[in-house]
Amino acid sequence: MQLYLAPLQGYTEFLFRNAYARHFGGIDNAIAPFLPSGLGVTVKHRRIRDLWKENNGQIPVTPQILGKSSPEIVPVAKYLFDYGYDTLNINMGCPIPSIRSKMRGSGILAYPDMVEMLLEKLFNDLQNKLSLKIRLGNESAEEVKELIPIINQFPIKELIIHPRIGTQMYEGMVDLDSFSWCVENAKAPIVYSGDIFDLATFRRLRNQFPSISRWMIGRGLLFSPFLPEIIKKNDCGWVKNELHRFWDFHDDLEEQILTFRDRPNNQLNKLKEYWRYFSQAFQDSETHFYRISRTTDLNSFRLIVEQIQLKGIWKAGLGETDHFEFIKSL
Repeated sequence: MQLYLAPLQGYTEFLFRNAYARHFGGIDNAIAPFLPSGLGVTVKHRRIRDLWKENNGQIPVTPQILGKSSPEIVPVAKYLFDYGYDTLNINMGCPIPSIRSKMRGSGILAYPDMVEMLLEKLFNDLQNKLSLKIRLGNESAEEVKELIPIINQFPIKELIIHPRIGTQMYEGMVDLDSFSWCVENAKAPIVYSGDIFDLATFRRLRNQFPSISRWMIGRGLLFSPFLPEIIKKNDCGWVKNELHRFWDFHDDLEEQILTFRDRPNNQLNKLKEYWRYFSQAFQDSETHFYRISRTTDLNSFRLIVEQIQLKGIWKAGLGETDHFEFIKSL
């Protein structure tokens, strides 16, 4: 079994990945948050800082590109290949409306002919091995039934599937019936991605899809950084004795943010963004996050975090997720 770290834009960049790997285990590979295509024929090295080799010695990482045409993607892909990344993930799953409306991300899934033309060009022009990250469609899960036969024509390294459609964003339930159809009909190895927030959920999915050996965790890992280890050990009872690791990780992540981000407001806002998720690991999570969200300086932020460390009661990963609906809305 392999566990992948999902590409969460604004969260799972190298600062987070490295701090995480120093304090937790269980993740076998990470898909980096997407690079925008169209960086030009000559790619500036500073634009791929998240993928610099010196920034990625902890967890194996696969670059991801968001684009809809070969001229957009090929220059970046070739640059990454020459830099040492032999595998590239193409993002056909991003559900952000402004991206979908430009036929990028999950927006391209409604146009199977475009998908076919793009893959033909990429496999003809690139040396990179290619994986895809898709949804079941953009507006309907029926779209995937046209897409899978097209994808099957190409030597895709792996197919990461989030079992929702683009217009859902992260709302509503995952469509496991349509995902099951994909498992039965896709030729490429499949990675399941979506709503793995606790051990009980993972066990149900594993039992329902025994042929799947690759699983992607995103928001569930931000909610409970212990989750990959819990899944690998198939046990969550030991977590309460290990909470010092979360706080060590938190201090490490804060240090990285303060080091790599220059402006104080930028630093504070980034720390507050993470606590949108971290707060959900504790009882009275709404109160904790409200207080943190109202802070205007780093000293006030640290004071509140210290109070949570002293008095907060950890609950994440110890059973079913109490705030499942809230987490899904993030």
